[in-house]
Amino acid sequence: MVTQKWVWILAVILIILTGCGVSDQAAQPTDGADSELNADVVDMHGGITGLDNMENYFQQVEKGEKGDLRVIHYTIEGDPIVTDLSYDGNHIEVKNDFTRDQYGNGGVDTFQCRKMNREENPTNLSYYLTDCDGVQGKVWDILTASYDVQRQDVFEVDLRYGKEGEKQTIKLKDEDKQEVYKQLVLANYLNAKPTSDECPKGKQADNYFMQVKINGGNQTLNWNACGSHESSKPFTVIAEYIIHASKHPSKNNENVIYGYVMEVEENQLLIGEDLTATDYESLKNVKREELANFVMTFLYVETENAPDFSEGDKIVVEVDEVLEEGSLGRVSASDIKKINE
Repeated sequence: MVTQKWVWILAVILIILTGCGVSDQAAQPTDGADSELNADVVDMHGGITGLDNMENYFQQVEKGEKGDLRVIHYTIEGDPIVTDLSYDGNHIEVKNDFTRDQYGNGGVDTFQCRKMNREENPTNLSYYLTDCDGVQGKVWDILTASYDVQRQDVFEVDLRYGKEGEKQTIKLKDEDKQEVYKQLVLANYLNAKPTSDECPKGKQADNYFMQVKINGGNQTLNWNACGSHESSKPFTVIAEYIIHASKHPSKNNENVIYGYVMEVEENQLLIGEDLTATDYESLKNVKREELANFVMTFLYVETENAPDFSEGDKIVVEVDEVLEEGSLGRVSASDIKKINE
């Protein structure tokens, strides 16, 4: 059975697919709400702030250092669901507070897990807990950032840059759109406002003007390279990547896919492409004919090595030939490796 969490994730994905139009469809919290709730990490319908705090906390737990973290997920109606993580050196206690969610159960759920994990795929980044008591599958998702550019109808980036009187404009090439979209999502570009400093007298620095077109919306970002504002640093990195990529385009690696094994037959594997560990747990018991109803890509991989793998294995596949396009499509492959996270 698909968990309620997965149904909620699907609803959020549908909102994300509208790109910049998200603010027209989902309610926003009142100003200052995050500060009042002392949020370390905020997930606003897929726009994530404080991702550095999430990464730092993960590294802290990996080192066995005690500490706390507060993550807030906003519902489509704009209500906060507050998750407090507390690590005592052995266990991570999770407290989910639904009391501010007008459509939730109004309660507070508490449970313990033994390990925090980080998983990065080509189109998503997730932090999750395993070996959890009282949780279905013993796996629980903390935070997932999705950045699959192929699920956007339109994605274009125009960058204007240079010193005064020397500005030039470049457009992003198709080969590098996935990486730039990933970086923009992780920088929370929909809600970010990079800041410019006045350059010291006699110093010239690049000015950047970036326009992001996604689906039916536009986002404009404008800043310069003077100063060291944290709000500007990620976007300067992105701009420099675009400038470099315009001169040295990346080569597409479309013949390599990552995924979890959903089913093993004699000469083929059914895999879910770019699933996270919690996605797999939610979907592993779904009937094959129902998988096409999900906003994910599932593929049959024809291979003589199918018996070498088991359901739940995470694998990387080098595709030899695409036999049938689309979700529940079919490819052939001879080079398949298991990934140990």
